Amino acid sequence: MARKKAHEEHENHERWLVSYADFITLLFAFFVVMYSISSLNEGKYKVLSQTMIAAFTGQPTTPNPVQVGQPFNSMPSAIDLPPIPKPQKPEIIEPGRGGPGAKEVQKTLQGVAEKIQTLLASAIRKGDVRVRMTPLGVVIDIHDTVLFASGQAALTPQAQDLLNQIAGVLQGVAYPIQVNGFTDTTPIHTAQFPSNWALSAARAVSVVEMFIEQGVKPEQLVAAGYGQYHPVESNDTAKGRAANRRVSVVIVSPLSNATVTDTPLNPAETRDASPVVSPVAPSVTPPSPGKHS
Repeated sequence: MARKKAHEEHENHERWLVSYADFITLLFAFFVVMYSISSLNEGKYKVLSQTMIAAFTGQPTTPNPVQVGQPFNSMPSAIDLPPIPKPQKPEIIEPGRGGPGAKEVQKTLQGVAEKIQTLLASAIRKGDVRVRMTPLGVVIDIHDTVLFASGQAALTPQAQDLLNQIAGVLQGVAYPIQVNGFTDTTPIHTAQFPSNWALSAARAVSVVEMFIEQGVKPEQLVAAGYGQYHPVESNDTAKGRAANRRVSVVIVSPLSNATVTDTPLNPAETRDASPVVSPVAPSVTPPSPGKHS
């Protein structure tokens, strides 16, 4: 009986495709992992990692795996997290209308006025000083004879003692401070002061420099000279001219929306707008004929 000829198996020349396909799959997976690592979103990276593990190992994964030893019901929830604080709006004090901090400002200024009134009680009784509240702030009117000799801008020893007491209070004040100089209408023309403008400005500067020497911050201070153009009394009488020669120290209220860089303040224009802290009116001695202050 004839032997059956053995059947030769067909040789498969395309087996390399299997290895190639495995290589491409692994290369694709590698680039996917690299891309996911380059992303800054940690949550997406974890999801991708879990998906890749499930695809290659066949083991199911949970989106939020529970740590070993940690019970499921102890996982934090939105209720357990502290609330996000809401941003607070800054306090806005409208000039002339008050605001959330208006009462505190008024209380502070009133306290400053009362403290100065107590320190200068003797000068107030003599009529040399007047302390009052205006919409601009606390105004301290000082008669020129207390501070200067006639036609001069150098402070007298009596002035230095009085200004030292005021400076002690101003050191604890955070508001701007303006020093205003005023004269009467009597003309002046000297080598040092060619006009009332020059005299009033120099007197204001002298007071400012004295405050700085006593520790008041220079950036809070400003000096202004008004000359003869803002009187509080008529210049037709000796008594009126004496009242007009003065220096006003103004502690500027933030409620007035004025700063030391604004147009210089004129407390005389608002003298009737607010109650006077010290009701004592200044009583001054009329100057002798030919005398200028």
